Amino acid sequence: MKLLRSLLLLLVTPGLIWAQATAPKADSSQNNPDVAAELKAVREALSQTQKQMASQQEEIEALRQQLGANQSASASTQGGAPQMINAALTTPSPQPTSIYSGANAVQQQAPGGIQQENEGTPTFRLGSADIRLGGFVDIENIYRTTNTQNNIATNYAAIPFSNTPQGALSEYRLTGQFSRFNIRVTDKIGDTDVAGYCEADFSGNDATNVYQTVNGHTLRMRLCFMRVQRSKWEILGGQTWSWLTPNRVGIGPNPAELAITYNEDQNIGVGLPYTRAAEFRVAYHVNDHLALGLGVEDPNQYIGTFVALPSAFATTVGTQFDNGSQIGTPNLFPDILPKITYDTKIAGRHFHLEGVGLVTGVRSAVKPVGDTTFAKHSAVGGGGSIAGNFELFHNFLFLGNAFWSDGGGRYLVGDGPQLVIRPNPAGTDIVPSLVHAGAGSVGFEWIANQQSAFAVYYGADYFGRNFFPDTTNATAPGTIIGYGGPGSPNTNNRALQQITFDWLQTFWKSDAHGALQYYTQYSYLTRAPWFVDPGAPRDAHLSMVYAGVRYVLPSTSGFILRIPNTESK
Repeated sequence: MKLLRSLLLLLVTPGLIWAQATAPKADSSQNNPDVAAELKAVREALSQTQKQMASQQEEIEALRQQLGANQSASASTQGGAPQMINAALTTPSPQPTSIYSGANAVQQQAPGGIQQENEGTPTFRLGSADIRLGGFVDIENIYRTTNTQNNIATNYAAIPFSNTPQGALSEYRLTGQFSRFNIRVTDKIGDTDVAGYCEADFSGNDATNVYQTVNGHTLRMRLCFMRVQRSKWEILGGQTWSWLTPNRVGIGPNPAELAITYNEDQNIGVGLPYTRAAEFRVAYHVNDHLALGLGVEDPNQYIGTFVALPSAFATTVGTQFDNGSQIGTPNLFPDILPKITYDTKIAGRHFHLEGVGLVTGVRSAVKPVGDTTFAKHSAVGGGGSIAGNFELFHNFLFLGNAFWSDGGGRYLVGDGPQLVIRPNPAGTDIVPSLVHAGAGSVGFEWIANQQSAFAVYYGADYFGRNFFPDTTNATAPGTIIGYGGPGSPNTNNRALQQITFDWLQTFWKSDAHGALQYYTQYSYLTRAPWFVDPGAPRDAHLSMVYAGVRYVLPSTSGFILRIPNTESK
């Protein structure tokens, strides 16, 4: 009412002022009581208006101060909430909003539960479904002190030794191959959230002449899965990150929920087990903190180029195991992966812990010497991992994971074999024998301010030796075959180690126009095989630098990720 009355007075005041200005002079007013009364009323009205305007100004100033205090409190609550991005797209909210109050609950950021950190981005509608397009355009400079002959993804298992031509040469690449695009579709059917997500880049199977003229890098599927959530249950099917890939939070598949470092190297880094493969899994959220599930994943009987085969059976078994080019391996059963995760707060800081199991198997079939029927032999192995992360203090995160297996080598970027082929003492038959493989990594990530983020990681892979005499070789029965034995090639790695430093800088960001970012990765790696020739270098060494600029598309809610403070977790 005060404001309305003031506005009415403001509307009539000009007329009153005009009346005062055009009224007869004082001597006339003294002779005209009506004019004197009118002038007195004008003065009183003006005085009242001034008082009310002053009062309204005080109220406006109080509201302005209150609004400023609220904005400061909001900024303090979000801790500056920088919008950061990295190659692995892994700087998420450690605890997404959920229908429960706990850290590991079923998410409802958008229909279908797929994490949407930037809800202000454009969406399209198709029926009742929301469609979001995203991605980024990337230009990358890569320098390595040895000639690995790789582009965006480093082959850690084949770092050249200094006594080879490739080990004496450095290499430089300039590429846009890492550019990426995605589509996300979310919908709600009754009480069921449904989401689909597909992601592609340009790191497919390039032609051998790809660099000669047009640099025609081929498109490939990275991820493509459907996720259904109802109450505390969720079901996923499609190509996704393996459950051996550590999570930052919860048990979900989204890139923002995974602890896959800030690294720009497309093979991520030494010490981190992962695959992206076809998978079907079911998860159950027990309560606000605890989730568990069971998944089955596409297997692969993998020997790579590392394993020396029994000579009498090399041709037969060569088609039964993936030697780097065999895509039709028979496989015994899918890899089985149970997973359990726990999220909570310790002293107000987010804490995530998880455990993952692995069951894997292989099979071979050959005709033993002197027999006319095939004999089948199988081996079953497995292992597991533990991983976790803890926010030591505001925006400063510690991460770690450890993995050990009997036959899990392919989960370590294929840097070592899953198995070897062992002949019997008589040399008449063969059986598969699994290879021990382990890995671990630790790291620290620091969101320094609105624009800058830093990280440091150390990781290591280990592959056990599994060798024996080739009893099937009649001409040289004492020849050592398998993996890691005396006289084995220097591709039979015992250990790989890597230390990495990352710096990410956001120049500017806008919900309407996207983001422009710069990033640098420096890594130092060593590779130690089980055997080297006398006088040869015992280790291979590599330093490499990634430096690039990335334009993030404005609609990529899955890629521009908010890093809130602990209060918003």
